[in-house]
Amino acid sequence: MISTDRRLSVVYACDNNFVPLLAASIKSLEINSAGSQKDIYIIDDGISASSKQKLIESIGTAEITLKFLLVKDVVGKITIPYFNNAALPVTTFFRLFVHTFIPEGTERVLYLDSDMIVLGNIAELWEVDFGDKIVAAVQDPGIKTLGCSWGGGVRNYAELGYQSEDKYLNAGLLLINLKKWNEFDVCTKALDAAVKYQKHIVYGDQYCLNAVLANRWLELDPEWNHLVDNEKPGAKLLHYIGNKPIYTNYSYSQKYKDIFFDYLNKTAWKDFKLVGALTRRVRMIKRFVRKITG
Repeated sequence: MISTDRRLSVVYACDNNFVPLLAASIKSLEINSAGSQKDIYIIDDGISASSKQKLIESIGTAEITLKFLLVKDVVGKITIPYFNNAALPVTTFFRLFVHTFIPEGTERVLYLDSDMIVLGNIAELWEVDFGDKIVAAVQDPGIKTLGCSWGGGVRNYAELGYQSEDKYLNAGLLLINLKKWNEFDVCTKALDAAVKYQKHIVYGDQYCLNAVLANRWLELDPEWNHLVDNEKPGAKLLHYIGNKPIYTNYSYSQKYKDIFFDYLNKTAWKDFKLVGALTRRVRMIKRFVRKITG
C-alpha cells in the first residue's frame, strides 16, 4: 500500500526552450501521482517570467508547490565543465547539485529530466529500500554496461577499477538517497571526473555519474524509465530521448506522441506550435555560444 502522508521532493532542471516539455511532465505527474503533497523544485536556466507564470497557471491542484531556483543560487561559484556538444544542454549537470537546496532532514529526492511523462504514481518510489546504495535508477537499455561494445558507456572502466559487464544507468530518472549522496560527495567526484576524464566522456554528466556510482546504485524496474524509441505496455514513465515530440522531425511512436500532447493540452501550452529545424538550429548555436562564454 502506498503511503500518502509523506511530502515528496521532485527536482527538474530546465531552460526556456524545454518549458513545454516540463509543463507536460508536471501535468502528467499531477494527474497520475495524485494523493500526496509534492514540492517540485525547478532549477531555472533562463526560464522567462511569462513561462514561469504559465507553469504556475497550469497547476490544477493544491498538492503541488512549485519552487523556482536560479542556477547561480544552486551552483554557486562552481564552473560547469564545457563539452564540445551543442546538442547536450548544460542543464543536465544541474542534477548533481540537488543537495545544495533540498531541506535538511529530507531522506530522498526524485530527479526527473524534463522530457519525461509520468504514467505511474511516483509515491511508489518512496517505498523502495535503498539498502546501502546511493541512488536508484534504471539500466540504460541501449548501453547496458560500462564496457558497451559501441563505446557509449564508460570507456576507461578498467582504469577506474570496474569490470566491462558492470551495469550502466540512465540518469534521466534518479531516486537519490540524500544522506549517502552527501556522505560519498557525489557532486564533487562527478565534476572531478568530468575534468580528469574529459576525453572519455559520452553523454556528459551521465558518464560522470556512472564513473562515480558504478556498483553503488540500485536497479529499478525498466518501466520507470522507458525510452520511446519502442512501445512497451505497462510503462510507468516515458522518456522522450532524441528528437522531442515538440519538434517537427519527431520520428518515434505516434502513440507516445499523442500521450505527450494529451498532457500538454491540459496546460497553458494547449495551442503550442511544433518547432521546426531552422529554429532548433539557431537555438543550438546559441546554446553552443553560451557554453563557451559561460
